[in-house]
Amino acid sequence: MWKLIKYDNVNPVDSNIVVVGFPGMALVGKTVALQLIESLGAEPYGVIYGTKFSAHLIVNSNGIGDINNVMLYYAKANNTGIFIVTGSAQPASDVDQHSLSYFIIKHLKKYNIKELIAAAAYVSDMVVPNRRVFVVGNNTSVLKRYVEHGAVPLNEGVISGLNGIVIGWARIFNINAVCLLGETWRSIVELNYIDYKAAKLILDVLNKVWNFSINTEELEEKSRGIEREVELILKSLTPPKEEAKGEKRPYYIT
Repeated sequence: MWKLIKYDNVNPVDSNIVVVGFPGMALVGKTVALQLIESLGAEPYGVIYGTKFSAHLIVNSNGIGDINNVMLYYAKANNTGIFIVTGSAQPASDVDQHSLSYFIIKHLKKYNIKELIAAAAYVSDMVVPNRRVFVVGNNTSVLKRYVEHGAVPLNEGVISGLNGIVIGWARIFNINAVCLLGETWRSIVELNYIDYKAAKLILDVLNKVWNFSINTEELEEKSRGIEREVELILKSLTPPKEEAKGEKRPYYIT
């Protein structure tokens, strides 16, 4: 069961897009969503509650508690309305992730959604210095626009979770959709760091495609600190004799 509690302070324009960013690996998707909310001054549109989340009361730093939910925000930029969808968690089961995706898209479709973009992480096995943004689209025309602005088409594979399956549900509702996957290091994921760099790269692509002016300097600065910490940890865990032999050090912690 899902229930949307809609606020009355938002009046969407006639042409809108949706950006989805749920918590996932290295919190890439959620970081993209939060940065958009802050940079665009997005206002709360509504909140979705449901019985399919884990039975947890989330207690904030100010002592206020709430159950897991999905927050919808709304902003305007360059005459385009932007719904931003994020949440405190994803439902645990595949069935419930599908039903939530369906619920979100079915509700937002009435606002003339011309495109949906989901943000996610692409986990690389290597500590790559020059990271990429991969893209998967639900049709060739929408895919092409993102490739023209620097994204790399993903060649086969599976994208799990809400940030992936929402693209498939958008297709069923005849909405153009892409999933942008910022490349992260597996070591960042396994050490439970937030990958600000991967989020920054996704926002850079969105800036190019939609002519947004999202400032990503703060994310870039945070990412440099995270990368330094991770590289130091990896170096400390590498046996000296392996480095002496010129062997590659592992990217992950076993």
